[in-house]
Amino acid sequence: MYLVTRPEPKQAASANAFAQAGLDASVVALQRIQHDPHAAVNVTEWVNQHSDGILIVTSTAAVDALRSAGEHTNTKLPASLHVVAVGKSTAKALGAYTSTVITPEQENSDGVLSLPRMRDCADQRILLLKGKGGRTRIQDELLSRGARLTIFDVYERKPLAAPVLSQPIDWEAISGIVATSGEQAQCLINEYKAQPLSQFRWLTVSERIAEQLRQQGIQQVGICPQANDPSLIAWIKDNWE
Repeated sequence: MYLVTRPEPKQAASANAFAQAGLDASVVALQRIQHDPHAAVNVTEWVNQHSDGILIVTSTAAVDALRSAGEHTNTKLPASLHVVAVGKSTAKALGAYTSTVITPEQENSDGVLSLPRMRDCADQRILLLKGKGGRTRIQDELLSRGARLTIFDVYERKPLAAPVLSQPIDWEAISGIVATSGEQAQCLINEYKAQPLSQFRWLTVSERIAEQLRQQGIQQVGICPQANDPSLIAWIKDNWE
């Protein structure tokens, strides 16, 4: 059995993907997503002022915030806007707003920062859509490169009163733990502190998160460069099965 962390909106899809792949998994949700009701209006105003700028969207939750807030607002992304999605799932979700989305091969912050437009972005207008308290590497690096950066926290992760499980966890049968963000990993560690999580092998999606885990005594850490379910499942089958 694998223990997989996912925010509540992604839990059912991940549980179904692992089951269809023939992998026994307990998918645990420890957080829910609360959207900013002003997200669509704020983004529309920025885009109208900087239609030749760059929009970076960090997650499907950010796209969901636009969709939720935009029910009564006509959010449009002009063709002149350069839209960057951190991962393929986010790029697919952005299809409702634009037909052209740039996605880095490495689906994380480092992948975004390695894109040609990001390497030479001095004085470039950039809007970053992210979650409150989320990753800061992109914003820190873009500011250091001289970008004229605007940041909108369009959603917030809130802790659930209790974990929601796709199926009960059989701790004796756990053969690996999957955490696609540092925040999800930390939530899992905090929730199940009575369990010897450092003894299990872990899978995450960046060296930064892997190092965060190593600092907490977790030494067996694999890295899959993409955070979507098919890529994670393929990595597990190639390396752990």
